[in-house]
Amino acid sequence: MRALILIMCMCSLVVVYGCGGDGDGGGGNGGPTAASLTAQGWTLFEQGQYSEALDKFEEAAALDNTYADAHNGQGWTFAKMDSLDSALAQFALAITYGMTTADPYAGRTPVYRDDDTDANHFDNAVASGLTALSKDRRYAFSHDTDFDWKDLMVILAHCYCGNGEFETANAWVDSLPDGTPLDPGSSTFEQDLLDEIEDLTDLYGG
Repeated sequence: MRALILIMCMCSLVVVYGCGGDGDGGGGNGGPTAASLTAQGWTLFEQGQYSEALDKFEEAAALDNTYADAHNGQGWTFAKMDSLDSALAQFALAITYGMTTADPYAGRTPVYRDDDTDANHFDNAVASGLTALSKDRRYAFSHDTDFDWKDLMVILAHCYCGNGEFETANAWVDSLPDGTPLDPGSSTFEQDLLDEIEDLTDLYGG
């Protein structure tokens, strides 16, 4: 009888303690995934902890190098850290591995603009900005909503000016809710337009 009681007690313990959880990150095979590490990276990114965020995105890519959002996260983080070449490389990987949202195109638009080591940087920025806006006309970066479609339009205006396409730049200024188009017939048109774009850049932070 005593042996039977002991066996019953042991079975009860198995019922109470023996079942593993099915939740993500549990014991056994449950652990960090590329998705969970990338989510942690975005949380750190939103807090301005860019080095720590980059570590998480790199861990995620190490687990699954084809996980596009891990590369997207690295792209945005490298951009914040002014590592332009690295940012462009990671945005390219995000696109290669299937990211179809506006994010990587929007992210590399200001990076291309600022990468004056490339003679075609304004053209590249324009191409990326137009692609981002074609995917989402009212784009807003979900991890930093201060960066949105208005920033992209200002960058486009800036880049068209850089290429000497002042009237096209003026049209983009006219498309902005706070933009004031300039008179192309004015003798100071080009300088006035550059000043307006600078003011809009200060306003939007693009």
